[in-house]
Amino acid sequence: MIETTQQSAIEAWFDNLIGTLRSHQAQLETDTANSEQKKFYETIFAGNADEVTHLGKLAAQQHFVLRIIVDYAKLIATAKPQKLAFAYNYSEVLVWAEVKDGDLELEKKLLKAEAVINSKYHKFGFDMETTIVESGDHLPVPNHYTLYKS
Repeated sequence: MIETTQQSAIEAWFDNLIGTLRSHQAQLETDTANSEQKKFYETIFAGNADEVTHLGKLAAQQHFVLRIIVDYAKLIATAKPQKLAFAYNYSEVLVWAEVKDGDLELEKKLLKAEAVINSKYHKFGFDMETTIVESGDHLPVPNHYTLYKS
């Protein structure tokens, strides 16, 4: 038998889910749902399992990429790279960090943060890869990266 506290949590979760679904139903019926909600439900109603799975994959990717970047930013909050940029693909968050020439301590901090992220998120199929360049290299941030700090 499920403990009362756990059962209450399960009931609350299902109540919340049902409430959200009813809210979405009302938005769809009154044409007030946003385009993302409409697309999601149209895909589900069409019964295309591949498309539904693809939507799930995209949602998971958004979730994990955001979490990884936020966690990484917290881990390096005291580090001061000259430039910091991010890119991502299906399973990786890419970091481009420019540091002062010879700043080995900062390089170690950035690589340690990468290791922490990888140990936390690899089990979910997401990893981080860091490219560290020095100011003296005079390399531009590649155009597929989004500048976070310069």
